[in-house]
Amino acid sequence: MEKSGKSREFKGSDTVAVHAGRFPAIENAPSSPALYQASSYEFDDLEDVEAIYGGARPGAIYGRYGGPNALHFESAVAELESAEAAVGAASGMAAIGAALATSLDPGQPIIAAAGLYGGTLALLENDFQQRGNRTVFAEIPGDFGELEAIFARERAPLLYVEAASNPLVRIPDLPRLVRLAHAYGAIVVVDATFVTPILGKPLDWGADLVLHSVGKYLGGHGDVGAGVVAGDRDRIDRLRAYLIRNGATLPHFEAWLALRGLRTLALRMARHSANASAVAAYLAGVPAVARVHHPSRPEHPEHDLAARLYPGGTGGIVAFDLHGNRETVAAFVRGLETIAIVHSLGEVATTLSYPAVSSHRSLTPAARAALGVSETTVRLSCGIEDARDIIADLEAAFAGLSQTVPATELPV
Repeated sequence: MEKSGKSREFKGSDTVAVHAGRFPAIENAPSSPALYQASSYEFDDLEDVEAIYGGARPGAIYGRYGGPNALHFESAVAELESAEAAVGAASGMAAIGAALATSLDPGQPIIAAAGLYGGTLALLENDFQQRGNRTVFAEIPGDFGELEAIFARERAPLLYVEAASNPLVRIPDLPRLVRLAHAYGAIVVVDATFVTPILGKPLDWGADLVLHSVGKYLGGHGDVGAGVVAGDRDRIDRLRAYLIRNGATLPHFEAWLALRGLRTLALRMARHSANASAVAAYLAGVPAVARVHHPSRPEHPEHDLAARLYPGGTGGIVAFDLHGNRETVAAFVRGLETIAIVHSLGEVATTLSYPAVSSHRSLTPAARAALGVSETTVRLSCGIEDARDIIADLEAAFAGLSQTVPATELPV
């Protein structure tokens, strides 16, 4: 902003080049938020510095502290989550790390769902293990009696769980989990990346913090690397201070892109979910497919629970097991034309990943099998295309299997 009473004529063109073109104020607001790609900000006077640093009035300080675009995005997420506040992070992993670090003292145990996202597992088993935060993994979804025994034994102050598991889309009973954890004095942190606040709001069920990898559904276009955490203001203030100290706040351009993506989130999630259900129904009738993993299918173990918790759907993820082996998967993938291998999810285009060599590659075959992930498990992230075109690409790939895979590896 140009400071009143401080304009003057400059003697040198080099000075003009530095100071010319100050930002003129306009009376009417732009229809799309402006991008503030600045690493520093000006203050009117020392009183202004004190007021902004002290929190008496809002204002930007320095790039590492965040900026106007991050505040725009954080405010939008807080509204969507029905939360008091939200804070953006440089990545989904930065958001997870900050949520855990600001909720745990060194030496305190963590209870977490077995089969978490690989990056989260690595964080727990390395960085937090070194802090003395031992992780006790529980079968979630699973026997609540066994889980209660774990709480009673461990007295852990935190439960970490995902709203839907990767890649098998297992659905935990979050309202019941929250009640159990709170009964033992533990807070609940939920990674709700797969469902988004459009399909379900864990904070409404009593969860204490909810987080998202923004590069998935919230951004939606495969062009954002960011994370976000929502919850009560005190917890979010601690998270923000931690992220600032660690230089892991949300960059300006990423925030601007994320907010742009957020505007169409409801429309996209409806199509992602509908397409996933349609693709799951198709896969259930394919002879080469041994099993389909999707909550819309009656045989899914949480079919009824998912319908109750997420009546609008569970997003675009569908997993399935092929008959055969890794060569069968490779042959199937070679037959696809529009569905690409992408080790992410939630984009507008349908993509594929092979967990055995990507998200679950660090696990032994026995450990993967214990989680229900086989050598022939394939994960689809259904985009927003016409479902008929997604299915047509799959049909062509399956048709090619009979020509490239020995008949003994496929069902009769």
